[in-house]
Amino acid sequence: MMGQFQKGGGLFMFNGDWESANLDKGMPGNVGFFLFPGESAGAKHVAMSAPNTFGVGAKAKNPDAAAFFLNWVHTNDKAREITVKLGGSSPGGPPDLTVPPAAEGTVLSETLKASQQLGAENGAVDFTANATGAIFASAITPEMQKLVAGQQTPEGYVKAVQTEYEKELSQ
Repeated sequence: MMGQFQKGGGLFMFNGDWESANLDKGMPGNVGFFLFPGESAGAKHVAMSAPNTFGVGAKAKNPDAAAFFLNWVHTNDKAREITVKLGGSSPGGPPDLTVPPAAEGTVLSETLKASQQLGAENGAVDFTANATGAIFASAITPEMQKLVAGQQTPEGYVKAVQTEYEKELSQ
């Protein structure tokens, strides 16, 4: 998908901020990022994110060390800088923390601003692919492609994903 988009094979691409660095490298100055608007003018934005998908197992050998690391990686200035510079994505953490800078006019800069906005609006919801182990590949992606291509209705999309979700839960 990314390769085709970078070759001009698409007007839009639905993806996450982890692709920011790839887009900035492969299409510098020729691509942007935006949050989908809400249902009405001025509505808060809602977008999938994975701000709460880290946890410490109940039987972890060093739960305090794990909790310390998770807190550190999201709140320490240097750790947040590493996440942005090497990972090319939002450092997460509380929305009132300063986000490390990125070059203006880059996709990374735009996604960092969007993540701050989502945090401030409390609009980050868990990534739907976390609902079951395979739902992203088995239903969400193929049905979304059909929807965008005009081969699926919004109602049909929801029904197909729900059917697959129930199928996977029953296994």
